[in-house]
Amino acid sequence: MIKSIYIKDYAIIDRTRLEFVDGFTVFIGETGAGKSIIVGAINLLIGGRADSSFIRQGQDKAEVEGIFTIDDRMGAILDEAEIEHDDEIIVYRKIQNDAKSTIRVNDRAVTLNFLQKLFKTTVDIHSQKDSQFLLKAQNHRLLLDLYLDDKELLKEVNDSYARYIENKRLYEGYLKMNDSESDIEYYRYQIKEIEDAKLDLNEEEELLRKEKLYKDHKIYLDHLERALALYSAEDGIASRLYEAQKELDFDDDEIKEIKEKINDDYYELEDLFERLKDFLRKIDISEEEIDTVQERLFTINKLKRKYRKEISDILKLKDDLKERIEAYENRQAILDEYERAIKSSYDAYLEKAEILSSKRKNAAKALKRDIIKEMDGLELRYFDLDVIFKNKEASSDGIDDIEFYISTNKGEAPKPLIKIASGGEISRILLGLKALFTKASGIRLAIFDEIDTGVSGKAAFAIGEKMSKISKDTQVIAITHLAQVAAFADETCFVFKSEDAVHTTSSISHLDDDKLVQELAMMASSDITNSSKEVARELLARAREIKNASK
Repeated sequence: MIKSIYIKDYAIIDRTRLEFVDGFTVFIGETGAGKSIIVGAINLLIGGRADSSFIRQGQDKAEVEGIFTIDDRMGAILDEAEIEHDDEIIVYRKIQNDAKSTIRVNDRAVTLNFLQKLFKTTVDIHSQKDSQFLLKAQNHRLLLDLYLDDKELLKEVNDSYARYIENKRLYEGYLKMNDSESDIEYYRYQIKEIEDAKLDLNEEEELLRKEKLYKDHKIYLDHLERALALYSAEDGIASRLYEAQKELDFDDDEIKEIKEKINDDYYELEDLFERLKDFLRKIDISEEEIDTVQERLFTINKLKRKYRKEISDILKLKDDLKERIEAYENRQAILDEYERAIKSSYDAYLEKAEILSSKRKNAAKALKRDIIKEMDGLELRYFDLDVIFKNKEASSDGIDDIEFYISTNKGEAPKPLIKIASGGEISRILLGLKALFTKASGIRLAIFDEIDTGVSGKAAFAIGEKMSKISKDTQVIAITHLAQVAAFADETCFVFKSEDAVHTTSSISHLDDDKLVQELAMMASSDITNSSKEVARELLARAREIKNASK
């Protein structure tokens, strides 16, 4: 999924380029070394919000660029946006001190919303805050529905509930209509007044045009008549031009040519002044006609002032008033119709909601079976899960109130998740759920940011093994402080800080086996001795043996 990332002047990273393997990559290093900065940079590339605080101290911009392989869904989104691509894309983000941000995909500027849409169902970043999500009972329905994976039925329930609510809204709105007989009579008077005015949507514009033409036409007439007189009078331009033409009756080729041109111009002038005469006839509006225009405008403006509305709104008001009269005269019949619509839409909703509830209960049984299987590999041998259903009022997500009850000890009855699980258990339960959902959800890159906090010993080893299994189908990147998790990585990156007189800089290096053993020894025992290195080699060998056996 992600092939490489280039980071420049981002947080405490000066400049670095990382290549990623397809399987399981782990970042290790001391707390505060900058491991989570890598996650932040990747998050920026998939649609995370930019902030000028990300810019390295003393610089005016930060840049992050990543190369990703794409799937068919992403390809379709790119095609729709007319962004050229093959099976890879380059995503570029630039953050500036002036709060401006640049986002490009294959050198095409795109919006943040587009970037989020592009990666929405492809990349998933899991952090410790996801544990809080799991602890909240109101999120358990979301998890069960994700497992059920019936988007069409969920949409049908949502849509049928929306129709039911809309019918209730219309009914309640109608109940609030309390028109009296005198109101109805006044509505009839208003309707008659509007209908008698015979309003037309386009009439006012034409009337205003005619009125303006009338106000201007006297000025037009004066100037046009004087212009025509200058041309057509006994001693006018036409007569003088004719006389001038006669004076040029010479037997000379050049003079003849000039005379012909004057003759042509004479006839062209004749045509032009005929057009002026036609225009003069068109604007010659009678007094009676303009009186009619102004009376009509007065009627229209009177209604506009009275109702404080434009003509289109007055016509709509007329239709609304007719509906109110009809509603008054047929009140009980309309109430009955609304009540039938409410019952019909609720029955339709309830039918869909009950189908969804039944499917959820079947899915809950399968979820229990699958999650118990996942937990068995996470050192939770006695893990048990019950999905508790309670009826709730109708809502857009159905009629089920759902909560996960668990038990982690032999002989203990399941209780609400928030009351029973420790931090380490929550991390493992969350990882089990992620293992269950990641492949089914089409996730191609899963990032785990220290979700193994509070875990140690066999449980830590089990978490490493689980992440390694997930990486067979989904690219996995993890940040961890646990040697048992790091031992399962296909690629291990060591993040460390260095300081000069001015800056602190975070750097990253890929570890070969010798250096990996040293770092695993340090992680496991906080010291590098022959004994701790031997333990680290055994841990690494055991992890690789398990990985190879599962291929």
